[in-house]
Amino acid sequence: MVRARGTAGKLSVLLVPLVLSSCAGGSGPAEGSAVPVPTTVTAPPATPSGSADDPRLSWQPCGQVECGTLTVPVREGDDSTLRVAAYRRSSTVGPPAGTLVLLPDWEGLTARDLAEKAPIVVGPAAHQFTVIAVSPRGFYDSGPLPCGATFAHFATPSEAEPFAAACSSAATDGNVAPMGVLAAVRDLETLVDAADLAQVSVVGWGRGATIAAAWKLLHPASIFAAVLDSPVDPGVSPTAMALANLRAEDAAVAAVMKWCTSHISCPLVENAAKRVQFVIDDIEEGKANAGATVATVRHAFLRTVMSGDFGAFFHALEDAENMDFAPLVAVSGQGDKESSLAARVAGLCSDMSAADAATMIADDAAFEDTVFRAGFGATVPLVCAQMSESMREPLGAVRAATGARSSRMKVYVSATDGIVSPNAVKAFAKRADWRFRAVKSSRHLVVGFDRATTIAVSNFLLGK
Repeated sequence: MVRARGTAGKLSVLLVPLVLSSCAGGSGPAEGSAVPVPTTVTAPPATPSGSADDPRLSWQPCGQVECGTLTVPVREGDDSTLRVAAYRRSSTVGPPAGTLVLLPDWEGLTARDLAEKAPIVVGPAAHQFTVIAVSPRGFYDSGPLPCGATFAHFATPSEAEPFAAACSSAATDGNVAPMGVLAAVRDLETLVDAADLAQVSVVGWGRGATIAAAWKLLHPASIFAAVLDSPVDPGVSPTAMALANLRAEDAAVAAVMKWCTSHISCPLVENAAKRVQFVIDDIEEGKANAGATVATVRHAFLRTVMSGDFGAFFHALEDAENMDFAPLVAVSGQGDKESSLAARVAGLCSDMSAADAATMIADDAAFEDTVFRAGFGATVPLVCAQMSESMREPLGAVRAATGARSSRMKVYVSATDGIVSPNAVKAFAKRADWRFRAVKSSRHLVVGFDRATTIAVSNFLLGK
């Protein structure tokens, strides 16, 4: 169908639970070129709240927001469809200044949470927009994988292998959709078309930021302004990005351990590395309780790198030394709902080829940890190597369309991010000619966490 509004855009957001605090990780900018935001920029005209007669999009009241269902093709040109969840919050200050799309990360706040807490996560500008938060396909409420991914499946490669075989069998060519960045971008194009929107502003976190970046690169006319918090470059090989992020993760784990050995308040201040290894040894010898596995320690490290709450992690390890593993399980997120892990598997497996997965497995095996390994290691690419070819749309070849460069885009990252390589994010912003800011923070993700950054984002969205 030809649309009068022109080419639309695509976006997604990555987010973890946000706590707006003036002391959360600091507010000062680190290295990077912060270009002043013009004060004469005019926001896009107010847009309609949706096309009432478009069968692809429907809304209904559900508490503080409206819950929407967007019907999209499984693949481009397909007659078969799947449903994507969206959540809408109306402007509370006069006529809306436009539509603001929010896209969540795999971890933390859901799309519905973002819609309900928009004034917290993007500042007071949210009151002046019609906010639509979208849950990308593959998330628990938007066409998830036909096989459930649980925490236990990613403890070690020995657990991952049988899960991969079972999931590959369930996700056969006939019943699994592509669930990666490129599919999410197409869904967002469907959204702006079905809602009859001329342009939108966007804020994305983590996974959502990566989707938003690809959306702007491929469909620049759809996005008036966007803020990306810690995106992965969709134009670079997934294997190169995975290795860069592995190095950042390793440096962050070393920094966490250094923090403990240099702070008398850390309960493991003496012989921290050796004592962490003793906890791992106890788990491997079957002495753990509360369902703790080696993956519990690795994921607890990862969550600590994300949150910057080092104290809680080491107090949980001290409890584990005394044979109480429940606090460590809590820090790891092992007991949380499994949707974030399943969505991660769906998205990453769609974004990489089988050859990419093989390279990641080899790179992981060859990598020498400075202290300990955190996170998923090679288990996710091991699963992805066996997944159905029908879900794959590998990244690495996304190029900027005319009008995507030098546009109203701001890219943020924590200067010491251990989840996404700050150097890779900076290089991406430079290549796209987008404004970049590295923020001094001890955690992953800064928009909505760091007060100064969040206020700057709010002003940017309003053209101040």
